[in-house]
Amino acid sequence: MILKRDMRFTILSLLLRYTVVCLWTNSVFAAETMDQPGAIKRDVRKPEEPGHTVKRASLKVMTFNIRWQGKDGDKFVDSEFAFREPLILDVLRKFDADVISLQEASIEQRAAMAPELPGFGMFPLPTEPGDECILYRLSRFDLKGSGREYLRRDPEKPGTNIGVRDFFWVYLHDRTTGKRFYMINLHTDHRSSSRGRQLDAVLLGEWIRKRKFSDPVILAGDLNGTPDKPRYLYLTGQKSYPGENGAAVKMPMPMLDTFTAANPYARYPGTTNPGYRGMKNRNQIDYVFVPRGAKVIDSRIIYYHVNGSYPSDHFPLLSEFDWE
Repeated sequence: MILKRDMRFTILSLLLRYTVVCLWTNSVFAAETMDQPGAIKRDVRKPEEPGHTVKRASLKVMTFNIRWQGKDGDKFVDSEFAFREPLILDVLRKFDADVISLQEASIEQRAAMAPELPGFGMFPLPTEPGDECILYRLSRFDLKGSGREYLRRDPEKPGTNIGVRDFFWVYLHDRTTGKRFYMINLHTDHRSSSRGRQLDAVLLGEWIRKRKFSDPVILAGDLNGTPDKPRYLYLTGQKSYPGENGAAVKMPMPMLDTFTAANPYARYPGTTNPGYRGMKNRNQIDYVFVPRGAKVIDSRIIYYHVNGSYPSDHFPLLSEFDWE
């Protein structure tokens, strides 16, 4: 059961930590020219974890929805992050992921966590807008590009934000293998119509098709949909859907769901944790997708808790794979 904390203490604590991280980031943010003309490389740099060197050629990728907390207009929404943060940081440190895709990570939450993760670069920075971020291990990767893209800027229905979602991406150079790849962090809306979900997937596929470099793409995040829903069916190449002009479009680079590939007969593939109860379930909505030619070594749901307290209302998903 989640312990209740005084809201005023939580707000003051987060504001203090945010001020500290702003002062800290001013002195440690690096900027250098990337491959894309006119683009600036910015990441969080602090000394690496003592003795941590990545030698494996495979990649470990985690996706984790940490449950949002922050300002919503003039109101502060408290999801008890002050209590949950140590558990979230435990997960990010303990399971040795190379790249981590976080959803519902507000600017306040990122500002609180960044100083506690010195071995990772972060995009977007903890002083920049956004409710998601990508962490990448500084001992292994160089950041060669990054961006924020909108699937759709226009609401699906007048007066709503349904379907107006963006995604973040980084373009990384793996110094261990010499390979370069795109990492996309996606969190789609759970209220969209079936047509809206189709269009989300089609527009993401079009961005992948038009990407600047032909290097592989990894997609991780919260699709708010099970494997029988349009986003999954399109991204895995099982269905074609109409694009913005009404013509049917196929996924240009069908992807592989790592968890299903590694656990084809899983009884409980669910990644949601309603009520923080730790109950295994079948509600699979969080994914790590990789190119079809990749060899999936392992993929597992992490049921980490301390004395029955869980870090989020989602379970983290960790996948390891090798390029072929």
